[in-house]
Amino acid sequence: MSKLWNEMGFIHWPLLVSLVAVTGLAIWAVVRLFVLDRGPDLRTKAWVDAVLFWGGFGMIAGVLGTLIGIIVAAQSIEAAAQVNAALVWGGMKVALLSSAVGMLILVWAGLLWFGLQLRWRMMEARALQERPA
Repeated sequence: MSKLWNEMGFIHWPLLVSLVAVTGLAIWAVVRLFVLDRGPDLRTKAWVDAVLFWGGFGMIAGVLGTLIGIIVAAQSIEAAAQVNAALVWGGMKVALLSSAVGMLILVWAGLLWFGLQLRWRMMEARALQERPA
C-alpha cells in the first residue's frame, strides 16, 4: 500500500491534506453536535459544510493527479519511441490511482456530511418547535 501511495507522486500530499481535513472537521462537528449538543448554530453548520468542501477538493486533486499522470505516461511512451503495453498500463495504473483515492475521499466526506447534516437539521427542527409562537 505504501508503494502505491508513493507512486502517485506529489499529488498524494493534497490528497492526504484533504483526508485529514475531512476527518478532523467531521470529528469537530460530531463533538459539537452530539457531545456538546450546542444546538443548530451557524458555526457548526459551517464546519459540517466544510467537510463536503474538502471532500470535493480531494476529488479534484485526484483528477488533477490523473491528468498529470497521463501526460507523464505519454511523455514516457514518446521518449521510448515505441508502444510497450507494460509501459502504457503501468503509467495508466499510477495515473488512475489518484482519481480512485480522490473518489474514496469524496465518498467518505459525503457520508459524513450526510449524517452530520441530518443531525443538524433535526436539531434545527427541534429548536423551531420549542420556540414560542
